[in-house]
Amino acid sequence: MPYPILNSINTDNIRQRWVARLLAMLSGCLLCTIVSISHAGLLERLIPQGETHTVTAVDRDVAFIIDGYIYDARQFCYMVVGDKVVFLDGRHGIDYRATVYNLNGHEQCDLLLRKRVGE
Repeated sequence: MPYPILNSINTDNIRQRWVARLLAMLSGCLLCTIVSISHAGLLERLIPQGETHTVTAVDRDVAFIIDGYIYDARQFCYMVVGDKVVFLDGRHGIDYRATVYNLNGHEQCDLLLRKRVGE
């Protein structure tokens, strides 16, 4: 009997460690999902009343009318008529470059101000 330790390996211990690691990984994924959802709701609650603007027209995801001003997208932006947006960077109708956050689609978009509608 040269190697008595090899005969006494317990496979139950290996299974228990594997199950514990799997549960820890699944718990971590669940926690990340919950945090992401709660942060999205927190951002919407932090926006002051009256600071949202409405998308009133869309042209092929590259041009938008937002409350009377025409904006061109610097990249494709997925917004639809009726979406509420908040200006994160730049002021509505004043600054040439602006970054908006779409409250309905939960994504941000970089825009360039073209002109006021009717000019």
